[in-house]
Order: sequence, then structure tokens, then C-alpha cells
Amino acid sequence: MRSLKSLLTVGFILGLIFIWIGDSFLPKPLSTVSRNTRTKINNVLLGFTPDPKIKNPNRQFEEKAEDTEAQLRGYK
Repeated sequence: MRSLKSLLTVGFILGLIFIWIGDSFLPKPLSTVSRNTRTKINNVLLGFTPDPKIKNPNRQFEEKAEDTEAQLRGYK
């Protein structure tokens, strides 16, 4: 039982290394598989996060600045 646990641990660590940096040192067919696996895992994990609905803060600032300038021109 102990050897099975250590074997699974080593296999898990080698799998992580394969996914993490395998495309930098493995030959061509395996490096492509490593990169594709990492990309697919990233896409799946990013699919769980909500899309940010961030407005452009520069645009909001520019609109307020233009409104303020228009108001100041109207008062002169």
C-alpha cells in the first residue's frame, strides 16, 4: 500500500511537470501535447470565472471632463 501511494505521488508530480514545463524541454510531439494540455486546462478554469464587466475608466473620466468643460464654456 505504501509503495502504491508513493508511486501515485511520483506520477502526479511528473504529470504536473509535464503540463507545467514539458513544452520547453521535450521533443516536438510531446511538447505540443504538453502545451495543448496546459491550454485546455487554462480554458476550462477560466470558464468557471465570470466575465468582468469593467467599463473603461479613462472614457468615464474623459466624458466627465468634457461635460465640465462644456458647462464652464456655457457660463462665460
